Amino acid sequence: MKHSMIVKTIGKMLIKTFGLILFFSSSQSKNIFRPNLPVGEYHLVIDKVYPCEKTKNYPLQFNWYLSKKTSSITELKGNMTLFIPFDDTLTIDFNLESWGSTGGWVPNALIIKTKKACSNVKHLTGNAWLNYMEGFKIPANKCPIPVGTYITPGIDKTKFEDMNFPKIYFYGKYKVVVRYKNLKNEVVGCVVVEINLIRPWETPI
Repeated sequence: MKHSMIVKTIGKMLIKTFGLILFFSSSQSKNIFRPNLPVGEYHLVIDKVYPCEKTKNYPLQFNWYLSKKTSSITELKGNMTLFIPFDDTLTIDFNLESWGSTGGWVPNALIIKTKKACSNVKHLTGNAWLNYMEGFKIPANKCPIPVGTYITPGIDKTKFEDMNFPKIYFYGKYKVVVRYKNLKNEVVGCVVVEINLIRPWETPI
């Protein structure tokens, strides 16, 4: 009887010891595979969305903003008013600004200029394009987007974080300034999106 109790006690001690070893091994393993490197795969978090210059009446107007619905859900709201079609005659002037080490935005971290604005936006935004078209009740999910005013009651902002951008980049805070230009190289629309690229295991602030 005593022997049986001793065996059971030892067995429980071994199980607890083995459990502790597994726990600490797992913790060390997570630390090994979660290096604090400046670049790598990231999770995109949208912080702010707003027009570039609210006082300018561009033919393409993106009156977007973020609104907190609950403590865990933030929605994109607003409207898009097009006085000209959003099509492939337009070009994109894309300027990525990075947040400086001493504060303030540093322009020209990445500059992209490309033609066929509508098709390229559709390709680059991937699933976010479909969510946008559905949320703003735009009749077709293809180019061009016709003249009109498109309004959304609110779309969960996380639906816009699944895009076809490069999967590896430098972590940090960025401001994306997107200007659309016509064939005369005149700006016809402009929008700003502030984002955070965080490590996959990090939690948004």
